[in-house]
Amino acid sequence: MATINNNSTSLEPIALIGMSCEFAGDIHSPNDLWDALKESRDVGSETPIDRFDLESFTAHMINMDNNGQLRQKLLRAGYFMSNRQWDMFESSFFDLSDAEAGSVDPCHRLLMLKFVHLLDDAGYSVDKINGTKTSVHIGQFSTDHAIATTRMKPEHRSRFHGPNSLLYNASTRLSYHFNLHGPNVSLDVACSSSLEALHMGVQCLRTNEADMAVCGGVNGIFAPESFLQSSLIGAQSPDGRSRSFSVDANGYAKGDGLGLLLLKRLSDAERDGDRIYCVIRDVLSGHDGNEDKLNFVVPSAAGQGRLLANIYSRNNFDTRKILFVEAHGTGTPVGDPIEANCLGRFFNRSNLDPPLLLGSIKSNLGHTEGAAGVASLIKAAMCMHHRGITANMQFTSLNPKIDAQKYNLHVVQNFIPFPSLPNNEKIAIGVNSFGMGGTTTHAIIEEYQPNKKTSITNGHINGYDIKSKQYFTFIFSTKSRQSLNNQLIEFNRWLETKPINNIDDDDDDNDDQAFLQRISQQLLLKRTISYTHSAIFVFLNRQQLQEQINAFLTEQASPGLSIISRPTKPLAQKICFVFSGQGPQWWAMGRQLYESEPLFNKWINLIDAEMTKINKGEWRLLEELIEKKNEQESRINDTNIAQPTLFAIQVALAALLVSWNIYPSTIISHSAGDQAAAFVAGRLSLEEAVRVVYHRSRLQNRNTRQGGRMLAVSMSEEEVQNKLLKGIEHLACIAVVNSPRSVTISGDEKTIDEIQQILSISYPNVFKARLRIENAFHRIK
Repeated sequence: MATINNNSTSLEPIALIGMSCEFAGDIHSPNDLWDALKESRDVGSETPIDRFDLESFTAHMINMDNNGQLRQKLLRAGYFMSNRQWDMFESSFFDLSDAEAGSVDPCHRLLMLKFVHLLDDAGYSVDKINGTKTSVHIGQFSTDHAIATTRMKPEHRSRFHGPNSLLYNASTRLSYHFNLHGPNVSLDVACSSSLEALHMGVQCLRTNEADMAVCGGVNGIFAPESFLQSSLIGAQSPDGRSRSFSVDANGYAKGDGLGLLLLKRLSDAERDGDRIYCVIRDVLSGHDGNEDKLNFVVPSAAGQGRLLANIYSRNNFDTRKILFVEAHGTGTPVGDPIEANCLGRFFNRSNLDPPLLLGSIKSNLGHTEGAAGVASLIKAAMCMHHRGITANMQFTSLNPKIDAQKYNLHVVQNFIPFPSLPNNEKIAIGVNSFGMGGTTTHAIIEEYQPNKKTSITNGHINGYDIKSKQYFTFIFSTKSRQSLNNQLIEFNRWLETKPINNIDDDDDDNDDQAFLQRISQQLLLKRTISYTHSAIFVFLNRQQLQEQINAFLTEQASPGLSIISRPTKPLAQKICFVFSGQGPQWWAMGRQLYESEPLFNKWINLIDAEMTKINKGEWRLLEELIEKKNEQESRINDTNIAQPTLFAIQVALAALLVSWNIYPSTIISHSAGDQAAAFVAGRLSLEEAVRVVYHRSRLQNRNTRQGGRMLAVSMSEEEVQNKLLKGIEHLACIAVVNSPRSVTISGDEKTIDEIQQILSISYPNVFKARLRIENAFHRIK
């Protein structure tokens, strides 16, 4: 008998760091989905006539059906995505010809598009994931494209139609187009396919076959043949509504849909500063066998109970921590009671315990079959994110075959906020997904609780108050100008659907800048111009943003707007951070950033606190840098003030860049910039770096403040030596060679004055600048 390895490595928790989805009702993202769930919005519809007319398709069968039973069984409604949702694909973006793109299963085209959205949501770029050990696992149950392709006349078929109509393309297209090197699987185990894909992705991460995993599923309804077959099975709702656990449940309603997840090992996600929606404690799959089954397609209570016992026992997980189970809940009179009673028996809540809450996203979106499991998991993740559970739709009263009172079960009928738990305990949710034929899967989802200390995570700012003067920078980037325009039009339309509130409203949840802060956590992740056409918007509030977008679309300049409307090369991948020495400081430097950027503000305050501890209150960095009212009061050019303030500014700027996902591949420094570089590179702790800065600047100020000056000159080292310093080497010298035609001279004040005068008379076109210092640094005597 095989044993299960229960060591912590094999069952390491998995972080969910990115999600994307597309469902009926113009649901384009997890946030759209949450809005639809929270509002209990009905997104079902009659079958669009431009998909197919099932009654016309079966007219010859209906005419032969004397008792009219077939007409009654025909499905006439469901949950269908609009043509606009299916038609978003841009062939050129994926380097496909229109002819080849037209032969690709629409489900697979949508997978490619939503994969880009998945990366965006996680704060990754296409370039960053290129060549990585990322596995792809995609579930798909629908074969409508293959059915429709076989109906084509031979003369209309191209060489692309054969290979592009098969299900293996679901996963392989993603790995091919985005150059992913991990395991790759397209799978079909019926309605649990996408949660089985999650199971496989988690296994790949735990065995180190992959560093990231893309998991999900897709479902598309295009062919009348498949709809007719569903009508004949008798498990579908004739009126196209899924009534999970309700007394009037009459089968499930078919639905279009797609969901994708990006996963990492939790330790890796925390190391890399990823935003974490929630943690997947474990996911397990099994088959019912034939125990307790009336036939092949009927679910098995024994198999479901066995799966639950296995996953919770191997994790030593306290089942009382499960607040809610996102059930399979198809809305069939047979399947719902089997599932609900099985859950009731396993979790065994007494009337003295909190009830076990039940719900199913199928009551909102219908049964998306190959995407059903991932739809449930995205719902669970958004419940974690918003700390609440949304209502089950289409529910009138409980199916009497469900022993709700015996097992203390409660179907969620209105929004329920998460309870406050003692000792920072985490809320946990169970997710069920069952496949016709007997493949069952269950996942345990847990809240993620980051470290209490304020942190910056991959562009997501946590723990900072939003300043009333904060400016925002949004970057949009595509492969063509038309695509860029379309993206901006859609974004502007979306902005208009959100109510504009007073920017000074005391309630941050309704504050306009709080709203912009939340969406900037998505748009500001990249902060790079990834593609050949880009637009950059810098603004204070939503009104300015909308004005700038409209100006861009009409090619009109607008204050605060940068337009890159011509094709541009992507930004270089290698970035160098250069930390400068003393000299560029100036009164009031960094004040606007201090007021507008919470992270910059945080680092200045941290360094001020460290400096105050070391200098015993001798002077305050915050006072010299931020609080001095005018330039006359400022001591910014004193060496003991200039160097610490430059250190603080440069460290805060580096932290701000890193929070925007801009990382250096190289760090270099000069003179007084060495301490900031050493700290940013991780060679010194903050306390050590501040201590070095303080004592270095204090000693230099005391020992070298003897009337020395420095002059930057745009000449070569040889020219300066021969034309300016010849004969006065004892009075001045070349202190720094910055570049082939940029040097800095050090000397006493009188000599530097004379050299500057010679330059003005004899070399008027040569750039020269006095440094704002009172010491002849780097002088060799």
